Amino acid sequence: MKTPLLLLLLVALPLSAWGDKGHRVTCTLALEGLPPSLHAWYAGRETEVEDHASDPDHWRSDRKEGPRHFLDMEPYGGPDQLPRTLEAAQAKIGGDYYRRGVVPWIIQDRWRDLVDAFKSGDASRVTMATSILSHYVADAHVPLHTTENHDGQATNQRGVHSRWESGLVERYLQVEAIKALPAEADPHILERPWDWLRDSHALVPQLLEDDLSADRTTPTDGQRKQRTQAYWMIFWAKQGPVVKGQLQLAGKHLGDAILTAWIAAGKPAGPAKPAH
Repeated sequence: MKTPLLLLLLVALPLSAWGDKGHRVTCTLALEGLPPSLHAWYAGRETEVEDHASDPDHWRSDRKEGPRHFLDMEPYGGPDQLPRTLEAAQAKIGGDYYRRGVVPWIIQDRWRDLVDAFKSGDASRVTMATSILSHYVADAHVPLHTTENHDGQATNQRGVHSRWESGLVERYLQVEAIKALPAEADPHILERPWDWLRDSHALVPQLLEDDLSADRTTPTDGQRKQRTQAYWMIFWAKQGPVVKGQLQLAGKHLGDAILTAWIAAGKPAGPAKPAH
């Protein structure tokens, strides 16, 4: 029995960005940066927001899910040539456009979901919509989610994707080392995903160079590499500030998106606390 080509492609795509810890950190930073009147919507629900932040990584049964997490820039001619609508994307590269990633448009859709959730007055809806939006915003801040060489396969660096976004985070990241930045209303929030992706893409060359540099310490056993503590320490020394910076920006931009959605919904008051 042959495995469908699309399924093979989706299996190879970078579906699990940041890992659970990174996605939780993004939510933590965003909520900490909200003004008190807005944070009231999340009072007592902070853990719930974090718990569901990785949900989209588990939606593998939906064959369309993989491309919702990234955008390959090379097929469009680089970061300065990116289309702003799905129609423009299809017109530029044809029917292959969806497989090349659609994360900026998914962010737009999930942001509108959050606006609707605030309008509904349902705190549970707001919590879940925030979690799901957070995932795709965080993914847009992963450099390797902006390139065809998403796992180092074109540069003999396979596995660099998980080494950077999960391996370093799980081994070394201390949440308290990242300062939450205050959320700001952004009237152009629906245009921002392209800026986030462009800035993330600019980090790719140095990321790959630093992985290669750290990997020179790795002994080889045939075709299989067993990376030592020296590799991880060197890679973190070089890329740790980038990892922390991208997570801080993801939290900041998520906070901006939440605040702007709340304003677009009319600044509804948070749910009343139950009487004791």
